Amino acid sequence: MNKLAHIKLILTIIIITATIIAITSTNIVTIWISLELNIFSFVPLLLNTSTTNETEGTIAYFLSQTLGSTIFLLSRTILITFHWYQKLNIFILIFAIILKLGIVPCHYWYPITMELVRWLNCLLLSTWQKIAPLFITLFIIIPKSKSSLIIIISSLNALTGGIIGLRQSSLKKIIAYSSITHIGWIIRAIIINIPCISLVYFIIYSIVTIPLFLTFSKINCLIISDLWSKPILRQVFKITLSFLILSIAGLPPLTGFLPKLIIISILIKYSIIVTILIIIGSLITLFFFI
Repeated sequence: MNKLAHIKLILTIIIITATIIAITSTNIVTIWISLELNIFSFVPLLLNTSTTNETEGTIAYFLSQTLGSTIFLLSRTILITFHWYQKLNIFILIFAIILKLGIVPCHYWYPITMELVRWLNCLLLSTWQKIAPLFITLFIIIPKSKSSLIIIISSLNALTGGIIGLRQSSLKKIIAYSSITHIGWIIRAIIINIPCISLVYFIIYSIVTIPLFLTFSKINCLIISDLWSKPILRQVFKITLSFLILSIAGLPPLTGFLPKLIIISILIKYSIIVTILIIIGSLITLFFFI
């Protein structure tokens, strides 16, 4: 194992450790430190090569995450200084987490970064790097806030991710906007107090996403036309790849549809309008994947 491989291994261990600390700690400052540690460990992995694209993508990621961490710490400062103004503190905290997750309305950095970095880094960005902000949403934001704002945000993401994804031809951007739609579903499940379903949803999404990203990395596909024009792709391989894509899109009866079905069956008891909105967003996502 060469020196570069050792450095990557150390950085990966730090990222894993920082995420574990963030999801197990109850102290805001400790969570903030672990988030910062995660950022500064992930940035060198994004800069694996010194190409202009990866540099631009890394800068977009670094600036957005640093701003999110600063706002996150600011919410703690406001809570200490103006402990009577709880609503402002929660609003700022929500804004920080939205920025860190890269979801609507602070989503602009996320598709750009996904577009410019390598597939393996896209995989980490879409799965592991989402864990800490989602846990903060679950255990810190939801118990302290009224759910109306979170409901609007989750519904907006489920709908907007599908609509914007229609205009994309880049595979990385399509998956990025699909991820935004999925995060909307996950947050909606958190709001209605079924965190176990949120966890199952995220795990299933990650399990389906991992082989898809690894496949795209192996065959070096960047745009839709590349996907089926590769002469090395056998027919069986194309069929398997199609099932993975449609599973992420949530096509019944594939695996990706199961958590959505559970959420719909519970959510329809709370709000039919919100249920219809997120279903429409999912159908739009399914449309452009097909």
